[in-house]
Amino acid sequence: VWCKGVYFILFFHLWQIDLAQPLAPQGPFDAIVHKLSDVIVEADEIPPLSFTLQTYVSTHPSTVLLDPLPAMTRLLDRFASYRIMSKLHNSLRDWRICSPPYLEVHRASDLPSIQQAVMAQGLSFPLICKTRVAHGSLSHEMSLIFSAGSLADIHPPCVLQSFVNHGAVLHKVFVVGDKHFCVERPSLKNFPSRKTIFFNSHQVSKPESSSDLTALDEQMPCLPPPSSQAVDALVRELRVQLGMALFGVDVIINIHTHTLTVIDINIFPGYEGVPQFFSSLLNHIESVLDKQTSTTSSLKTTTGGPPAGL
Repeated sequence: VWCKGVYFILFFHLWQIDLAQPLAPQGPFDAIVHKLSDVIVEADEIPPLSFTLQTYVSTHPSTVLLDPLPAMTRLLDRFASYRIMSKLHNSLRDWRICSPPYLEVHRASDLPSIQQAVMAQGLSFPLICKTRVAHGSLSHEMSLIFSAGSLADIHPPCVLQSFVNHGAVLHKVFVVGDKHFCVERPSLKNFPSRKTIFFNSHQVSKPESSSDLTALDEQMPCLPPPSSQAVDALVRELRVQLGMALFGVDVIINIHTHTLTVIDINIFPGYEGVPQFFSSLLNHIESVLDKQTSTTSSLKTTTGGPPAGL
């Protein structure tokens, strides 16, 4: 469903769309599910294929697009997604949900300036360094930095985020419309001070991952799983903030405070470990189409005819 390209779902029928060809003769479409994030990242700009799709949807307002291109494109930038994450503490204070302090490093600068900015922003070592681009193979290349002197190892533009000890357990929340699923994955353990560690997040947090970076050196106290009510509140808030239906959220439990901590947001993730994904996707599309039909019917009743533009 989410390979490179664009796919069309009509009730229970699935077709692949050829964006290199005019879309109108290939339709009409009730819903289009896409993962153009791959194409946009590889092109390093908004490619013509995206304009083709956006133009079609603009001229066919009855077609549901999952997810809207502007919303999806915004999440390609970790600067943008981390700004959203940083505000969760205020909106979800009652659920003890937060995000670690972070710093945007826009360009290469002298080491003292970066060190001063880290201190001013209230970050604490160790730090996770992530690329600004939040999608594609390079986005998984990260580093763990243990000292102010090691900040010389970063390659801007990037994000620096305080590392939170979480017992080497990552909880991935996969969102499909009104439904979400939590899957437990391995994650980085807490480390003593040492030289910078470079790693690929896919190699440490996949279901089958086995790495020295995630193997605990000693038995850690068992952390409680994320509160289902807190995750419900988090997903509801992010759906409003993002304007999206298909995304993932990486959360951890702070081993000291048991606070639910959001560390990343992912565009249309792989949904590994979610056996109900396809049926949930179809149910969501059906729900959106039903709402759209109800709205159209209501407008026809109110105005005595079809709404403008249809």
